[in-house]
Amino acid sequence: MGDKPVLRSGARGPVVRKAALAGAVGAGIIFFGLPALGALAPAPKTVSYVCVPTPSMEVPPSPDLSVTLGGPASATPSQAVTLSWSNSQSNDTNKQIKAVAEIPTTDRIVMIGELVITGPAANVTATVTATSTYTPPTKIVAGAPLPFPTISATVTPTVAGTLVAKAEKFTLQVVSAAAGGGGGVMYICTIGTAGANIAPAEASVTVTPAASSSSSPSPSPSPSATPSATPTPRHTKTVYETVTLGASPKPKKKGQVNTPDGGVSTGGGGEAGPDARVLILTGAGLMLAAAAGGLVLRTRRRAVRQ
Repeated sequence: MGDKPVLRSGARGPVVRKAALAGAVGAGIIFFGLPALGALAPAPKTVSYVCVPTPSMEVPPSPDLSVTLGGPASATPSQAVTLSWSNSQSNDTNKQIKAVAEIPTTDRIVMIGELVITGPAANVTATVTATSTYTPPTKIVAGAPLPFPTISATVTPTVAGTLVAKAEKFTLQVVSAAAGGGGGVMYICTIGTAGANIAPAEASVTVTPAASSSSSPSPSPSPSATPSATPTPRHTKTVYETVTLGASPKPKKKGQVNTPDGGVSTGGGGEAGPDARVLILTGAGLMLAAAAGGLVLRTRRRAVRQ
């Protein structure tokens, strides 16, 4: 018998780790990827309608429509919110709106839908009417289910809160180009009052204020320099100065040195008068006389020594 390959302990560890990693990645895709994919678009809701045709029919249609009403999950006050309303017919041929005659590509299918808006303010309800037109790319044979155009409506909330939109009644009409924009069958459809699927499709939008910088500075634990339009009052000293117009300035004495206000005092030596000059000259003369007398005495001493 041949030997069976056996993984050694050193080679078995990497294989186990790779298998565990692959299992973790797969679990992450299952548990996290699928909810993310489901959040990409709103889920359709089956709604039973009762339609009144014009001209009348022996058996008016009562379609079960797959209604999808979508919009953003959140918005801010004064932001335009776009709502999209689409309808798909049931696969049950007894629960469809059918073409009573052939519809060429020159005709149009017009839908007028009513959206009932509640909120975001409390006890506020409004009805928004929107119109959409569908032109078939190919002719629609008689007895085939009618296609529905997709309706878009825009609402603008002004306050914070929860905005709820509901798809209610609608009018569906085939507009014939041959009849000059008239003719064709018109259906006025409302939600049924009995049965299981009588709740309208709805969409909710959470309206919250946008984060923005505040006009007033937020309190901070550390002081910050903030420019102020009003200066801080301080204790000031007012000095009044009297100025006489037309007065001529007093002449200054020649050689007089004035020290400016606030300067360093330099003494009064610059203002010596005539008496001081006489004393200076007298002193200078005495010094010269003493010097001359000293020279004479020095000369006599040298002569005596010789």
